[in-house]
Amino acid sequence: MLSSTAEKLYWACRYIERAEMTSRLLDVAYRISLTSNKNNEWESILLSTAVKDEYLFKNSKINQRKVEKFLFFDETNESSIRNCVRFTRENFRKVRNRITREVWDVVNSTYQELQDLTSGRYKSSEIPNLCAWIKQRSSMLKGAIISTQLSSDCYDFMNLGYYVERADNIIRFIDVKNFISPMSDQENEDNDYEWGILLRTLAAYTQFRLSYGVNMSQEKIAHFLIFNNTNPRSLFHSLENIKTHLKNLSSFYNLQSRAFSTSRKIISKLSDLTVQEIFDNGFNEFLSQYSEDINILHSSIESSYFGGVYNVFED
Repeated sequence: MLSSTAEKLYWACRYIERAEMTSRLLDVAYRISLTSNKNNEWESILLSTAVKDEYLFKNSKINQRKVEKFLFFDETNESSIRNCVRFTRENFRKVRNRITREVWDVVNSTYQELQDLTSGRYKSSEIPNLCAWIKQRSSMLKGAIISTQLSSDCYDFMNLGYYVERADNIIRFIDVKNFISPMSDQENEDNDYEWGILLRTLAAYTQFRLSYGVNMSQEKIAHFLIFNNTNPRSLFHSLENIKTHLKNLSSFYNLQSRAFSTSRKIISKLSDLTVQEIFDNGFNEFLSQYSEDINILHSSIESSYFGGVYNVFED
């Protein structure tokens, strides 16, 4: 496979996962805003999506309606949901012979329907429905990939895109909650409610209760979102899947990549941690460190597979 083809498959799935997670962030901010009087949830998602400076360049102050439009519709924001769907379609279009008709049909129809939707034709109260639609279309695409794509190197590169983006975004998701109500703020009366919203937005509320019971605590939720390998959105689950698909590629090409070695080191480091150590050492420090580790992992995947030269690991 050409390295450019692998890169397009990887980025197509990163972009659709980013669209879904941005919709989830919008949804959680909207729901928290209904009861919170802090008004910092909209700033938090701008920070978490790393577009606050871009937003303030166009807007003088942070306003709910303007943030919604910027994150969902704005074509100057490369991470907006509209652009993420467009980039997914463009990347898949360039490697059309590598994907199935079912995969293309989902992507293309999503793009066409989104083109008919303009920022002036919605109300803030419709944001949950718009976000639900994006999540549904993203799930349809994943289903099409799983059920129709060959389990080949194409499939591995597509899944690498999904899981690298998901690992990065679960850190951003936790950071939104931590920004609104810091983990150290044990006396916040809205803590349980806000955590409940976050879990529901991740479609993980019922699964959390099945795993840990009905009583919530910050320690239990942190463990569920970071360490629980049965939770498909946990950081550990994403990292394990990244390692699995990198291992598959190493076997497929009969060479062990530097990216595979990097993934093992990150997982080993995370495995040595406990929730209590994370709280003792500082939650912000943990989030910053693993956000940096995900960026390093992406860079190692890029240098191993997308530069036109296979980057082999050497002991």
